[in-house]
Amino acid sequence: NAEKKIKSKIVMQKGVKKLLNKSLVANKMKSGLEGFCIQIYNGQSREEAQRMKYKFMRLFPEIESVSYKRVNPNWKVTVGRFRTKLEAQKLQNTIKKKYPNCFISKTYVEIGQFD
Repeated sequence: NAEKKIKSKIVMQKGVKKLLNKSLVANKMKSGLEGFCIQIYNGQSREEAQRMKYKFMRLFPEIESVSYKRVNPNWKVTVGRFRTKLEAQKLQNTIKKKYPNCFISKTYVEIGQFD
């Protein structure tokens, strides 16, 4: 069985390559690509944010991307890192019973770090 190799060449209009490179540089400067996560907590208590994070980790151990951070003056707990809103909605539907006030939020995700 001889394998056939196919060579392909992408032909772009003038300026397209320049725009693609600009986009790549801009995304690197932003520390990643735009994506989506689910916010499960927003409040002023760091201790409550930590409790929410660890409770979520116990309830949903298969979801590894769980974080809390300070967005002055509040603390936020977010879960999941998704490329599309549809992927985030699937998780939202799964956790909605335990977290009825959760909502989808935009975020930046490092390249290679999506769930």
